[in-house]
Amino acid sequence: MSNDDHWITTRITKARKRHPLVTEVVCARIDQLLTGQFSERQLPSTALTSVARALIVDMVPAPPKTEANQ
Repeated sequence: MSNDDHWITTRITKARKRHPLVTEVVCARIDQLLTGQFSERQLPSTALTSVARALIVDMVPAPPKTEANQ
């Protein structure tokens, strides 16, 4: 893991401890954005709007798994 990736992982881990309601999906998306799209170039406002919408959708917790019909 490079130093660039290490600081991202560290920050996400610390943030997750302080805000446990943030879903794993959001953390994964943020990690992906910080190591990819956000680090590659400046983003237009439409792209940022799209990212914000996706993060909001990702905050919906996964429904609990139900047992199969008995």
